Amino acid sequence: MKFNDLYNYIIENALGLVEDIDIEGIGVVKAKTDTGNSAYNVLHGIVKGRDRASVTFETVGGKVITMPYSDTVKIHIGSGNKEDRPVVNFNVTINGQKYEGVPFSIGDRSENEHKALLGEEFIKSNGGIVDINKED
Repeated sequence: MKFNDLYNYIIENALGLVEDIDIEGIGVVKAKTDTGNSAYNVLHGIVKGRDRASVTFETVGGKVITMPYSDTVKIHIGSGNKEDRPVVNFNVTINGQKYEGVPFSIGDRSENEHKALLGEEFIKSNGGIVDINKED
């Protein structure tokens, strides 16, 4: 492969600073790539109920979803405060590429512009390249 071909392939497949992600069961959500987030990806959600196996939360567009959770994560949210968040797996499509079982912690992002974050692990699995000039 020639250098120019390789360069173009990398640029075309890089994630942008903000990406439209299609989350199965929710729809298209604007997600910010966050190379400083070494925990799970994050999806906006207000937890309404939780038992040993499932969590019910209100998310983007006012949708209320109940689904099994695969893990919990303790997140440092600032000023010494910590929050336990459930982690659920979603199938997502980004730039025509489908990813199955992508973990997202559920956290209140109602005050944030972007209702989802793509974290470091997901970015690495997608080639590890973020083009800050790429528009979604």
